[in-house]
Parts: sequence; structure tokens; C-alpha cells
Amino acid sequence: MYGPARLRLPLLLLALLVASCVPGRTPSAPAHLRPPPGVAVPIVSGRDQLTPLPDGPTAFAAIVDVLRTARRSIDLELYEFQRLDLASMLLDAHDRGVTVTAIKDPSERSSTSTWAELEQGGVRVVAFPLDHLTIDHVKLLIVDGRRAIVGGINWGTHSAVNHDVDVLAAGPVVDNLERVFRQDLALAGEPVAIPPPAADRQVQVLVTHPGGGIRAAALAAVAAARHSIDVEMFVLSDRVILDALVAAARRGVSLRALLDPTQPQNATTMALLQAAGAAVRFYVQAGDELLHAKLGIFDRDTVLFGSCNWSFSGFTRNHELDLLVRDASLARIFLTRLEQDWAASTS
Repeated sequence: MYGPARLRLPLLLLALLVASCVPGRTPSAPAHLRPPPGVAVPIVSGRDQLTPLPDGPTAFAAIVDVLRTARRSIDLELYEFQRLDLASMLLDAHDRGVTVTAIKDPSERSSTSTWAELEQGGVRVVAFPLDHLTIDHVKLLIVDGRRAIVGGINWGTHSAVNHDVDVLAAGPVVDNLERVFRQDLALAGEPVAIPPPAADRQVQVLVTHPGGGIRAAALAAVAAARHSIDVEMFVLSDRVILDALVAAARRGVSLRALLDPTQPQNATTMALLQAAGAAVRFYVQAGDELLHAKLGIFDRDTVLFGSCNWSFSGFTRNHELDLLVRDASLARIFLTRLEQDWAASTS
């Protein structure tokens, strides 16, 4: 798909996408940092600006906008990529002189033809080096080194209907996300310089394999919670985090978990948490969508979200990327989405 037909697809996507609005605080932002039409305004969190993308249509509206307006560079690291319309936009950007660099998971077979089309069009596609039973599960887009979209959403054929949470970010968090991208290029054997981390008190960038930062952050957040823990999770099965959640419930923390019904591990988790006094439900599907989110909200003021399921493989074997954000406004917006899913899943 190349040439005039490729140019029509982004316009068709924009016509089909319906973006939802959520509340936020409006900062003074330059034009290149303003959100796309129909997307919430950014939350100012320290020196960062975070635009919540609490559903698939909102996320893809933002993805289309930043791809369309890229001027210098696009860095993409993605597990699942089957959206040929977005591949077309990457090729368009390459054709107009934007440097496009992508990191793929070479084991994800359903995306093979999409990556091949990009390579044939001149895009540099690098394979993340995988160990046995490891996947590169990251979902990261960085444009012009100034804006990033990060979270749990794949670019698969049906990803827009799944329940995921992402953010459109600007500020020092983007520098730290770019640092992760460059580290991954270096792991793949590319000769790149890796900058030092940027100071950021509000938003912490966390990775696994290399590192174990996501499980450590989740355990610390559970241990520090005093009032409430709300979880919306595709897979919740890691025994270490489950023991911590049970302990939190038993010390009086209000624990609520909404789990995807298609993952068999979650049935055991439900029984375990309910026995500890937690409120647990399976998400009730309206169609064939998945509850694909990886979201924890602690005391309604701290949010942990991204690509990492709370499973042994997510915490230890996979290459994952999460953000830990200490901001009550973002917590409130994501909690609103969780509340909607919870209310729709009454058993």
C-alpha cells in the first residue's frame, strides 16, 4: 500500500474516530504541545504535561495527530502492529524527510508484513534482542523528541475497541522515554549515545528486562497505600504482588480489582482476593473487546500504568515500560474510566 491510496487512509481514520473528552486543567502551552481536537487538555504535573487518553478512539486520534504533524523524527517501539493506515502515515513522514526509526518484537508474527512494508519503504526497523520466553511488550511513540504517547495500547487491527489507558506527554518525561528508546537501540547493537536521565519528581519511567523497576514500584505503592487501591488489569497473577495486595486488604485498605474474563489465571486471583475481603469483578464484554488495561491507582493520587501486566512474565521476563505518576488529577480521570467499566460489569 503505497502512493495515492496510502494518502487517503489517514483521512478516513480521522473521519471514523470519535474521541471522548475528559476533564483536566488547561496550562499555557505552545502550539506544538496542544492536544489534537477532541482530546482532553493536558494536566500540568510538575514540569510535565500529561494528556490522558483513557480509551482507544482517543488514543488513536492523538496518534494520528502526532504522526501527521511530525517534522523531524519519529521513534516507535511496538509489540503488535497491524494497522496499515498508520504504517502508511509513517511512510508518508519518511517521504517528507522525517527520520523514522522503529524497534520491533521479531517474535510477534502477526505484525511481520507491516514491518516488512515499512522496511521496503525505507524506514529503519531494528529487532529487539529477545531471550528465551521474552517479548518486547513496549508501546511507545516519540515525535520530534518533544511529544510521546505511552501506555498499553497496541496498534493491532482490533486494538481501538480494547480498554487501555495511555497518555500524550510533554516535558522531561519525554527525555526519559527517549533514553529508554536509545537504550533499546543500543541493546540491539545500534551505535547510539545514551543521555543521562532527566530530573523529574512527578513522573517516573520504569522498565523491566533489563531491570525490575515495575514490580518494585508496584510493591512500594501497595505497601504505602493507606485508604484505597483500585486495579484494572488484563492479567493479575504474580504471587508476590498478590501477597502484597492481600496484606493491604487485611490491614484495612479498600481494595477493588476489575479483571479481564478471557485470561484463565484471573479466576484464581479473584478467589484469592475475595477471600481477603477485596471487591473483585470480571469485566463484562459488550462485544469482543478486551479489558487490556494495566492500571493501578493508589489512594486516588498515584497512578501506575503502561504495558506491564502484573504477572511473573510481565515483571521479570518481558521488556515492559510503565509510568508511575504522582498526580491526583490524572488519578481522578483514570479512576472515572475504571468506575465506568466497574458499573458496566455488575454481576
